[in-house]
Amino acid sequence: MDKNYSFSIFAEKSNDTVHLFESAIDLLSYATLQKLDGKEWRREHLLSLAGVYQPAKEIEKSKVPAALARTLKMHPEVKTIVLHLDNDRIGRLATKAISTVLPKQYQIKDVPPKQGKDYNDLLCIKLNLAITKREKSKKKIMSGHEKYER
Repeated sequence: MDKNYSFSIFAEKSNDTVHLFESAIDLLSYATLQKLDGKEWRREHLLSLAGVYQPAKEIEKSKVPAALARTLKMHPEVKTIVLHLDNDRIGRLATKAISTVLPKQYQIKDVPPKQGKDYNDLLCIKLNLAITKREKSKKKIMSGHEKYER
């Protein structure tokens, strides 16, 4: 998969802010939360990294994620980048790395979800839905009428 082209929803009009998420489901959950709060979610650029961003061992040697670099090139009007990465060790490390390697011309805001691991958890909490259980790459094959899970 080409990380230059990840899931995104760009604003209908020119805008100076891009919101960055680890995954498409977090981006869509954020947009849903904005809509539920009566906000115009199509006013700002929304971009997902299409998975976890892996910084270099020495953070200063990390690269700007490909999808974000491409977006900044396509939208030179962007001045503010809002990082909505996960509330886990990997998400916090990615936030630190991206904040470190982005050119100083950008204003960077760190806005992780107020509750839960990610914005999908936050949406589930708001809607009183069960938070999706995540299993680390364990594959189970179930019998009968049960389905295959990843």
